[in-house]
Amino acid sequence: MAGLTLDIAGALAAAREFSATGWAAAELLLAIRIGMTEGATARREGETT
Repeated sequence: MAGLTLDIAGALAAAREFSATGWAAAELLLAIRIGMTEGATARREGETT
């Protein structure tokens, strides 16, 4: 996940809009971060093939 940045304040605000608090908010942020990583990997693999 190196090199990827996530607007934590914005992501927390989005999590609160979904009524996520505590662990649920943390898991939502983790899912967003994982999605960013997978997307970056897919784009990188698409560039090399």
